[in-house]
Formats: sequence, structure tokens, C-alpha cells
Amino acid sequence: MLNLLRSLFDSAQFVPHGVCLLWRPDLIILHGGSDFLIAAAYLTIPFVILRAMRRRPDLVDARVGRMFAAFITACALSHLSALATLWVPAYGIQGFVKLLTAIVSAYTAFQLVRLLPVFLQMPSREEMIRKDAELLLRQREMEAARASQEKMSEFAYIASHDLKAPVRGILNQARFLKEDHGTALPDEARTRIDRIAELCEQVEGLISTLLRYAKLGQSQAHERVDVTRVVTDIADSVREYVDERGARIVTDPDLPAVEADPAEVEIVFRNLILNGLKYNVSDHPEVRIGYRDTAIVNGRQLRQVYAVRDNGVGIDPDLRGAVFRMFKRLHHDEAFGAGTGAGLAFVKKVVEAGGGAVDVESTPGEGSVFYVSFARQADAAAAANTGPERPDNGLPGTAQPA
Repeated sequence: MLNLLRSLFDSAQFVPHGVCLLWRPDLIILHGGSDFLIAAAYLTIPFVILRAMRRRPDLVDARVGRMFAAFITACALSHLSALATLWVPAYGIQGFVKLLTAIVSAYTAFQLVRLLPVFLQMPSREEMIRKDAELLLRQREMEAARASQEKMSEFAYIASHDLKAPVRGILNQARFLKEDHGTALPDEARTRIDRIAELCEQVEGLISTLLRYAKLGQSQAHERVDVTRVVTDIADSVREYVDERGARIVTDPDLPAVEADPAEVEIVFRNLILNGLKYNVSDHPEVRIGYRDTAIVNGRQLRQVYAVRDNGVGIDPDLRGAVFRMFKRLHHDEAFGAGTGAGLAFVKKVVEAGGGAVDVESTPGEGSVFYVSFARQADAAAAANTGPERPDNGLPGTAQPA
């Protein structure tokens, strides 16, 4: 083995490559100069690649950059060995250099074939410019929406203050009229005064609700919120009402946490739970809260979804969008008690202000399922038959004490 290595590196038995070229100056300069210039260029390229990797790691993948630097350096050494053998017949060393170059070249080719699908998925320069433009447009739209929301909040505050003053004035005048002249007024007149006072109180309540609605979605105090704890606290706070109705609140164990404003998360689940219990004629009203990684809702795919299911009166499909409108009530006060019709509007604004989504599926007389996702949603909708199975009436859960 040692003799073989000695024979490979023994240059005494060979003649320089220049002999084959008959030491013609033109051929020596042509071959030697070409090999020198190629080697010099090849040795420059790795430094450029490594410098680009250091300055723009987001632009040049480190693994690919090192692989190309090694490949090009090996090619440079191959040309330098060819240059040397013009005068020194070290063909054994040249052979080992070529073998090294062959190994590095083969490895680089293999990795390129393997990484080709990844490269083909990379966006083109035009696509990156378009995406940057879209991002800039979305940022401007968000800034415009934020400015519009601030103006709306300011308007709502001023309007609520200016509207409440005359409403309170009317309410006070009605009370003074009843106190000062109540005995002299007929029963019908006193009844009408009481009705005026009741309507003024309703208007004042609606104004306050409008002001609260305008302020929703502006909080920047996001933190990790334990949804299970939020639902448990809501159940504890309505325990007497739940016991009185013979109802129960059921949740999946260990609902995932969300990054949001805790107060707004509480608003969402409180309104959905109380709606499910209130608009319910069952002997045993029930609200179930579950979670799914993805769900297809009315042809749209949502991710990181909380599902709030009830066995209430349900919603007519034609009114599915109307239930989220401000002050929209589908039932009279006589049927299910008084209300402002703002609860689901609050839910929608809180969720969508953070880029999330809310939707509902319902069958009249069989109940409803409200789907809520606090995560930013993709715009693309998926076909209903490609998504995961919808939660059924047997949604797993554990009863929370209420």
C-alpha cells in the first residue's frame, strides 16, 4: 500500500505536461493563463458567498451557501493543480485533487436535485414586489381603519354625552310632573308618564351600549388567556340562574389558551353562553364549549376554533347574518325577556378586530353552534367535504359546576 502511494506521488517517472505541449510559449500561456484566471475567479466566489451569508442570512441559506463555497473551492484547486503540472509532474496529487472535486461535485448535484422542489416554491422577484405592495396596502388599510375607529369612538363618546343630557332631562321632567301633580292626574296620564320614564331609561341604556360597542377591539393589552378558567368563572357567576333553569354548562377538558385581552375574551364567551341559556325552551337547557384545530363553517375553513353549542330555539338560516347586527333582536321581549340585541354584535366586533372570525350554524328548534376563532384567518375558503367532521351533539366535555 505504501509502495502504491509512493508511486502515485513519485514525480520522477513522469514528465511535466509542458513537454506534451512541446514547451510552446503560446500553448503554455493559453493553458496556464486560463487555469490561473479560472482558479482566481473560483477562489473569489466563495468569499462573496460567505460575505453575503453573514450580511443577509435571510437571503442566502447557510447550508446551500457553504455547499456552493466548498464546490467552487474544489474546482479552483483542480485548476491550480492543472496549472502546476505544466512544470511539475505531480500527477498523483492532481488525481487526488480531482477525486476530491468529483466527490464535492457529486454531493452538490445530489443536494441540488433534492432541494429543487424547495427552490421552485420560492417566490419570484415580481411576486415579492407584489406581496410587499399588498402588505403595505394592508398596513395602510389597518391604519385607516384604526383612525376611523378612533374617530367613531370619539363621536360615540360625544354623542352619548350630548344625547344623555336631554334624555335625562325628559326623564326628570316626567318624574317631577308625577311627583308634583300625580294626585291631580287621571290614572291613564300617570301610566303614560311611567311609560315615558321607562322609554327614557331604555334610550339611556342603548346609548351606553353604543358607547361600549365603540370602545371594543381597541385594547392592546394582549396576554395568554386561560379559556378554561374564563368559562369556569362565567359558570360560577351565573350559578343561581343555571340552577333555576335546570341547565348545565359543559366544556372540553383543557381548552387551549389564546393571546388576547382577557376582558374581551370574557365578553365573547359570556354573551354566547348566556344567549344559549336565555333563548332556550328546553326543559334542560345546555351549552357545550369545545375546541377544534380546524372546522368548515358555511363553506369557509376556520382554524383554532372554539365551538359553543346550545340546544336552544335555533336561528332561521335567512337570519344567520342578521343576528350579529347591532340592536337586532329576533324575538320580542315577551318571549324571552328584555334585551338590547347587542350581545352578538359585541362578539363579532371583538373577534374580528383582532383578525379572527365568528360564524354560526343553526337549525330552528334544534339549537345553534357558534364558531369563534381569535386567530387570524386565511382568506381562502375550502370545500365543506374536504374539512374535518363537524362536532355532533355528543361533543365530548365535562360538566362544570354552575
